[in-house]
Parts: sequence; C-alpha cells; structure tokens
Amino acid sequence: MRSRVFVTVNVLATLVTLAVSVLVIADPGLALPAGTEVTPGVDTFARACAVRSLAVGGALLVSLARGARGALTALLWVSGLTQLGDAAIHALNGGPAAASAGVLAVVAFGSLGWLRRDE
Repeated sequence: MRSRVFVTVNVLATLVTLAVSVLVIADPGLALPAGTEVTPGVDTFARACAVRSLAVGGALLVSLARGARGALTALLWVSGLTQLGDAAIHALNGGPAAASAGVLAVVAFGSLGWLRRDE
C-alpha cells in the first residue's frame, strides 16, 4: 500500500485539485465556461464547492501520509465520484475542466483497484 508510485500519483492528483480549488476561490469565473456571468449566487456556489474540495483533498493527503487504508478507500470513492460528476457537469456546460476532471476520476478509481490488489 505504501508504494511510492501510488502515493506520488495520488499526492500529485490531489495537489492539482487543491490548486484549482484555491484559484476558484480567488476567481469563481475560472470554473465557468467563457463568457458566463458570475452572479452573486454563482460566486457563492463555486466558492463553496471549492472549499469542500479543499477539505476532501486535505483529508486525502493526511490519509496518504498515514497509510490509513480504510480512510483512503472512502476518500478515493468520494474523490472519484466527485471528479466524475465535475467532468460530466463541465462537459455538458462547455466548462474548461471536463477532461482534467475525468483524468482525476480515473486516478481515484484506478487507485481503488491498486489498494484492492495490494491487500
């Protein structure tokens, strides 16, 4: 479970998610298709989503550092499903992050398979 490749891939994927979340908190328009108006409601919703991603990402990094298999399994499911949902939303709305969210979902679900094989 403590494979360097497994940990490195997940740390990098999580850091990408955290960086994007911080950027969206600073400018919620980054998460929207070009030309979309950032209304107060959109601003609040985008920032709330980004803050939740920071919490999940932080918990995932701590779980990776501790090698907490049970927590990792749950967090990878949450992360993968969230990224899959993000990919679908962005793809349907022409958002800029559809492909990257899809890749991050594959990383999370692939990691679940890796954990299962490593039992």
